[in-house]
Amino acid sequence: MERWISPNTITGDAATGERYFRRDYINEEFWREIKKGNHILFVAPRRVGKTSIMKDLADNPEADYYCIYQNIQGVKTKNEFYERLFHLFLDCIGKIKKLSSFLKRLSEKYSIDQVSVKGSITISRKNIDYEKELKSIIPQLKDQSITTVIFLDEFAEVINTLNKRKLKEDAIDILNTLREIRSDNNFRHFKLVFAGSIGLQFVIKNMDRPTLINDLHPIETKALSADEATLLIQQLIEDATIQFDEATLQYLQIKVKHLLPYYLQLMVEETDLVARKMNEPRISIPMVDKAFDQVLEKNKNFDDWIERLKEYHPEQFAFINEILTRCAHKGKIVIQEIYNIATNDKHKRNDDYMSFIVQLQNDGYLVELSKHTYKFLSPFLEQFWLNQYPVYNG
Repeated sequence: MERWISPNTITGDAATGERYFRRDYINEEFWREIKKGNHILFVAPRRVGKTSIMKDLADNPEADYYCIYQNIQGVKTKNEFYERLFHLFLDCIGKIKKLSSFLKRLSEKYSIDQVSVKGSITISRKNIDYEKELKSIIPQLKDQSITTVIFLDEFAEVINTLNKRKLKEDAIDILNTLREIRSDNNFRHFKLVFAGSIGLQFVIKNMDRPTLINDLHPIETKALSADEATLLIQQLIEDATIQFDEATLQYLQIKVKHLLPYYLQLMVEETDLVARKMNEPRISIPMVDKAFDQVLEKNKNFDDWIERLKEYHPEQFAFINEILTRCAHKGKIVIQEIYNIATNDKHKRNDDYMSFIVQLQNDGYLVELSKHTYKFLSPFLEQFWLNQYPVYNG
C-alpha cells in the first residue's frame, strides 16, 4: 500500500487554517454588530470552538479594522490586566502604517525599544500607570478612520481568579472601567470582544454585578448542523488515506450526536488510528464504534469537564456532581429528583439549585429533553461520567 496519510486534524490547540471550519454566518453577524458600534460577548458551551472563531476573525478583518487576539488566562492582578491590555492596544496600532507618526510620539513617551515586523512593541520604561495611560491614548485616535478590535479570550477566568484570590473589588473595578470605556463616545473606535471556556454571565452573577456586562452584544455559537459536520469531516480527510461512505459518515455523526468540532476531530483522528492499525482505509461501522470507545479511554480528552466544575464551583461540586452522576446512570433526570438532591441534609440548596441547572445547560453538560426533564447533551460526556463514577446508590 502507498504511504498512509493521516487526516489534517488537531485536538490540542485551537483549529486554525485548513483545520478550521469557518461558518460565514458567524463572521457576518460579528462584523455587522461591530459596525453598529457593539462590543461582543461570544456565548457558547465549552468546546464549540470560540477560540478558533476569534482567531479567524482577528486574522481576517474588514477594511479599516485592525485586530489582535490574546488568551489572557494567566493574568492574576488588576495592574497586570491593564498592562496586558495596554500592550495589546499598542501592538495593534503598531500594525497600522498611517499611524507611524503617532507611534513615534509614543516611542518618545514610553521609551519603546523596538517594533517588530508584525507590530509587536517592546517598552523599557517602568512604573507606568497602565489604566490611566490606556484612558489617555485611546481617545487620541478617535478622529482616525480606523477601529481597533481587541479579542480577549478567557476574560471570565481572569475575573474569577481575582474573585477567588480575595480581590473581588479589583475584579469589580475592571468590570466598571471597561463598562465606562464601552459607553464613552471618545472610545467609539475601540472595540472589545470577550469569550472563554466558562460563562462570563455566571461569573458576574456570582459576584452580584450582572449589569456590568449587560451592554455586551451576545453572539451565540452552537454545535454544527449535520451538513456542516459532513463538510468539516470531508475537509479533514480531503488528502487522507481513510475513506467514509455516506452510511458510515452518517453513523459517525449519530454516534457523536452533539456535533462539536472538537468531538468530530477526536473521532476522525481516532478512526484513522483504528484504520491504520488494521491497514484498512475503508471505514466501517465497527471501526467507528471502536474509535468511540478508544476516545473515551483517553481521559485527557474529558478530564477538564470535571476539573472545571471543581475549580469554578468548589463549594457546590458535590451537589452538581451528584446530579450529573445520577443523570448518567438513569439516562435522564427530572426536576423532582434534582429538587430532592438539592434539599437533602447533605446539600441544603433550597434557593439556588435551578441556577446551576441553567449553567450546566449553558456550558454544554445537560440539555432539556422536555419540560423539566434533562439528560447529557453528549454521549461522550455521559459515558465518561459513568466511567468515572461507575457506582451510584441514589
